[in-house]
Amino acid sequence: MKSVLIIAGLLFVSCAPAMVQFYPDDYYPEDKIYENKPLRFILNYSGNWRIYTDPNEMERGSRAFAKELQKSGLELLFIGATVEGFHGTRGIAVNLNEPAREYAEYIRRLNGDDVENDQGLTEFHAAENYMIKWVYDKSDFRFVEFFFNIETYDIRISFWTKPNLYDNFLPVFEQIMSTLSLTTGF
Repeated sequence: MKSVLIIAGLLFVSCAPAMVQFYPDDYYPEDKIYENKPLRFILNYSGNWRIYTDPNEMERGSRAFAKELQKSGLELLFIGATVEGFHGTRGIAVNLNEPAREYAEYIRRLNGDDVENDQGLTEFHAAENYMIKWVYDKSDFRFVEFFFNIETYDIRISFWTKPNLYDNFLPVFEQIMSTLSLTTGF
C-alpha cells in the first residue's frame, strides 16, 4: 500500500499541466497549410516543414518560451523548421490593437541589445495585406519578421536561416507571407 501511495505521489508531481492556448490552431502537413480559426488567417508553406502548433507537443525549449510569452499575454502560435533543419519559423500573437509599425518598433526596441546588423523596418505588401518587415542578425542567424494586424490582434511571423543561405530563401519566405489570406470565421 505504501509503495502505491509513493508511485501515485510521484505521478502527481511529475505530470505537468497542459498549456491552454488562447488561439488554438492547426498545421496540415499534407497540404502545407497553417490555419488559425480564432484569429481568422491561413498561410500556405512551400517546402517541407515540421510545424508544431500545440505547445504540449513542442520540444522543451520552445515550450518554455511559450510559457514565458503567455505570462505576458502573448501566445506562441507555432514553431517549426524545415526537415533539413536549415530554416526556422514561428508565429506570435497578442491583443494590443497597435498599428503594425508601432508594434514592430516596440519589438525592435525590446530586442535591441540582442540584435546585430539591424537592417531597419520596411513596408511589405502581400496582396491587400499591409505588413512591416524587419531584418536582423542574432546568434549566427539572419531573421526576417513580418508584422501585421487582424482586427485588434498584432501578429508577427518570423523566419530564420544562416546568413549565407538568407538571400536564396528570402524570396521563399516572402512568397509564404504573400499567401496570407483572411477568413470569415468558424
